[in-house]
Amino acid sequence: MLLKKLQALGIAASWDSCGGVKHKSFRKAGIPAGFSYFVHDCSGTSEDCRLMKVLQSNKCVHDCKYCFNSSHGGMKTELSPAELAKSFSSLASKGFVQGLFLSSAVTGNAERSAEQIIESARILREKFCFRGYIHLKVLPETPRWQIFDMARYADRLSLNIEVPSKQHLHELSSTKDYYNDLEKRLLWIDKAKRKGLLRSFTTQLILGASDETDFEVLEKMSWLYENTALHRTYFSAFSPVKNTPLENKTAENAAREHTLYQIDWLLRIYGFQRDEIELALQHNGNFSYAIDPKIAIALNNPNQFPVDVNCASEKELLKVPGIGPRTARKIIEMREKRKFHSIKQLKEAGVITKRAQSFIWLDGSMQRRITEW
Repeated sequence: MLLKKLQALGIAASWDSCGGVKHKSFRKAGIPAGFSYFVHDCSGTSEDCRLMKVLQSNKCVHDCKYCFNSSHGGMKTELSPAELAKSFSSLASKGFVQGLFLSSAVTGNAERSAEQIIESARILREKFCFRGYIHLKVLPETPRWQIFDMARYADRLSLNIEVPSKQHLHELSSTKDYYNDLEKRLLWIDKAKRKGLLRSFTTQLILGASDETDFEVLEKMSWLYENTALHRTYFSAFSPVKNTPLENKTAENAAREHTLYQIDWLLRIYGFQRDEIELALQHNGNFSYAIDPKIAIALNNPNQFPVDVNCASEKELLKVPGIGPRTARKIIEMREKRKFHSIKQLKEAGVITKRAQSFIWLDGSMQRRITEW
């Protein structure tokens, strides 16, 4: 019975992208096939371990039109803190998982649900002496004191902002208030981070459930990065769920999710400003999903190019398609010993020259015309 509960709560948790990537088969690790519902492989991500990813409960009081947990089908259940902690400890002792991602539907009220999450984490830390990675989900309406309690036990907290504005949330739910339930709580998490109680926090936006534009998503992301210590933004392309009000709505294009992850990288890692990224937006307020956004930005900002790779700053190099942070630093390091004179040398430095050639000045000349794009 416990395995069935874990499977049901693992399926319900899989809709949250903040908890890493799910792999269907763990045969090489010796993990039973039935565990794949709640064991997720996050290797190569910031979590970088296998996670047990479950909900404490999937019985929700909210009426989000897109949500798996608002549907009438499926097994409705919950785990007590003791059950959850013992189950996780058993998996960890076998080497099946190294970390926990724990969320919950709001059962009864947010305070009661948050209390269950906190108690689960407390038992793991204090009774089972678990010192590994714990990611806890903050629920809408969670009181401030409980958020700070969560921070005591977690390496990372997250709260899904879901959509970029109050108007879009109103389209999807009649039970949540955008500012009071979501934005205010995210700012409280930020305070916990700034006080040194928390290593990091994240959020997630659902794409395509409320017909928001990429411009609106970019606007929200920029505001969050400028005003909080948010570690990163996750995206989840809308997929219709049977027995929900949006079951007949078309699924969002996966290419949109990929493009917005690229935009997130440009904001967080590459140092692009919002007004620069807006140059790539089309008249409908969305990006083209058929072209790399960094190339689209460069094509719409020709005055910045070509960039001379032998004297450009790191910031200038990062504007060039095909050059990332590591490559930009390597170019600067290599040219101190020897100037670049050929495309072959740039390839050796890690430049994706097919993308970069139209935007660089090398050895006194452009390598390819921008108009060739």
